[in-house]
Amino acid sequence: MKKLTLLILCIAAIAAVSCRKKSPEPPPPVPFTTFMLDGVERHYTSASNFSKDFCSSSTYCCRFFKNVDSETSEQIKFGIPGDPLIGHIYQTGEYRFSCFFIDAAGTRYDLTTSPFRVIFSLWEGQGGWAKGSFSGWMASATGDSIHFENGNFQNKIWTLVP
Repeated sequence: MKKLTLLILCIAAIAAVSCRKKSPEPPPPVPFTTFMLDGVERHYTSASNFSKDFCSSSTYCCRFFKNVDSETSEQIKFGIPGDPLIGHIYQTGEYRFSCFFIDAAGTRYDLTTSPFRVIFSLWEGQGGWAKGSFSGWMASATGDSIHFENGNFQNKIWTLVP
């Protein structure tokens, strides 16, 4: 009788553990950038992956777009020299560091002598994810300045493999 009771208790314990609800898998990450631009919150959810295959002078670059259908307006690009280092402050004046922003009217803003900074908090390498933050100033060719605050981004890292 003790063996039967022990067997029933074991089966009940196994059944209780296997029937327990499993917590749902978290959704996969998605590329995005959010930032305040001259006091207005922006959120872009379309992006090109961080890549080193199509960058001009930078080693890794990425663009975030407000609309997937528009590559001529409302976008921001980061170009990072070398393999990104977590915690390093990439900033205006650093060799091969480049960034630009294009507004809804198609006006392009570039780095100037005023500070603009990008800091990575995550860099997982090929096939992984990058996360970071940014802030600072850019200016148009006519001298109009815009100020970015509280910028955050995350994006996939992907390069073409020969």
